[in-house]
Amino acid sequence: MDFKAQEIELKIICECGNTTIKEAIEIFQETTLPYKKAKKLVTKCNKTCCRRPLMALFNMVEFGEIDYEQIGFLIEQKNER
Repeated sequence: MDFKAQEIELKIICECGNTTIKEAIEIFQETTLPYKKAKKLVTKCNKTCCRRPLMALFNMVEFGEIDYEQIGFLIEQKNER
């Protein structure tokens, strides 16, 4: 993993749960729950504020390849709203 990916990995993906991308990846890797229930483990809420980056990350973890730049971009888009 390159430096840029490591930097992106430390970004907060969900302010509600104060969860970083790295922590979210670990949670998604450790669970067999479907997205809706696994999301609650990461966010600790029922809001949809971080749905796009979280759903993308969940799918990337499921398929075994994480595009950190895309996740970083989705987080930036979310924060600009």
